[in-house]
Amino acid sequence: MDIFGDKKSKQIEYLEEERKKLWQRITALENEDKRLQTEINKKATDAEKEAAQSSRKAAEYRNKTEQRATEANDFVVTIQAKVDEAERLLASIGEKNDKATELKTILETNEEGYKLSYDELILKVNTLNSFLEDYPDLDSKLTVISDFVSGVEDNLGKSKLSLTALNKTKKEIDDFHRDIFGYIDKDDAGDEIVIEGKKSDLDEAYEDLHEKLEQANNRITTITDSYKKKYDEFEISHKSNYEKINNEIESLLPAALTAGLSSAFSTKKGEEAENSQQLQSRFSMGIYMLIVVSLLPFAVSVYFLYTGTALEEVISKIPRLVLAIIPMYIPVLWFTYSANKKLNLSKRLIEEYAHKEVLSKTYEGLSKQIANLEDEEQTSELKYRLLSSFLQVTSENPGKLISNYEASDHPVMEALEQSYKFQLAIDKLEGIPGMGKVAAILESSSKRKLKEKQEIIDRALGANEEEEEEEEEA
Repeated sequence: MDIFGDKKSKQIEYLEEERKKLWQRITALENEDKRLQTEINKKATDAEKEAAQSSRKAAEYRNKTEQRATEANDFVVTIQAKVDEAERLLASIGEKNDKATELKTILETNEEGYKLSYDELILKVNTLNSFLEDYPDLDSKLTVISDFVSGVEDNLGKSKLSLTALNKTKKEIDDFHRDIFGYIDKDDAGDEIVIEGKKSDLDEAYEDLHEKLEQANNRITTITDSYKKKYDEFEISHKSNYEKINNEIESLLPAALTAGLSSAFSTKKGEEAENSQQLQSRFSMGIYMLIVVSLLPFAVSVYFLYTGTALEEVISKIPRLVLAIIPMYIPVLWFTYSANKKLNLSKRLIEEYAHKEVLSKTYEGLSKQIANLEDEEQTSELKYRLLSSFLQVTSENPGKLISNYEASDHPVMEALEQSYKFQLAIDKLEGIPGMGKVAAILESSSKRKLKEKQEIIDRALGANEEEEEEEEEA
């Protein structure tokens, strides 16, 4: 019994080893299948390139592809059945292996059952071995068939897409051709109807346009001849009128000259009058502003007296108030002084233009009166004098009244310029024999006056500083 048990245990160990080998082989097949799947994915781009080339011949191989696909599907079904059977047997082997471990404990009590189980297990193992021997290259065939089926399916899908795109493009071309060249259709009675396209419409429009262009050319020729004839008649009639009008203009030219000059002088006089009104307004405004600025110290003094400040203190603050308003007083004085100078200049220009306007208006009348004189010598002399006076007055530029335009119109600057001119005059007097003493007297008198004014200003400023110091000490 122990010998038999050892023999059975060896057989079980052998079967266990065979089962492990089978399991390793199945695991290797699964790994190989995964590797092949990865390679298939990596070569997808190559397969797409081949598919793009194969799509050109997809129409030729479509029927063959479908037949091969059917056969391949049948073969795949058969192989899949075998694979399922192998997996089932493999699962059965695993179950039997578990049973074998259980049988190891019950072999001593159930030897006949063990023999039957062993025979059944041996039979299944032999069946699995025979299946593997019948299909030694099962993995490679499955891979090839799977690749072939995938390629066929891809080619079939791409060929369908290409065929659909080609049919759509052909339909668009046919529609465009019918729209351009037209087509022939049949009505309900079976008669042919010609449907014209855009080409016939364009031909008709071209013929119509060509006919209208010829008519337009003929009309243009007729109009050109007619207008040429009318222009010749117009030229002949208006040449005589032009000569007549030209003679009249030449006879009226002297009067027109004086009228034009008087009109120009009148226009300039009006412009200067408007400018004078503006300057008068500016001058008046400047005077009012000077009055307001001058009244500021008085108003402030009244305010201090009203608030209870002592009169002596108010009087002492007046010089400081005067100095404080000087920055306000000088610009207003400058504005008023400049407006006054421009106003005086504008008045002189108005008088100048008015005088020239009157002279221009009276020139023509004086010329006719002189021409009516009986003495030709006296007439010639008076005409010469009148023309000379007229030319002299009209040729004078009113701009000569605008002198010293480059000098500043600021009162302070003008005072400095006058002081500078006074100093130059004194220097010239010193150069004249006997006039040096007079120049020295004038210079000393000027310096004395300046010194007195400087002392007055210094005393006012000193008094203000002392009052400020006293207030600070208080």
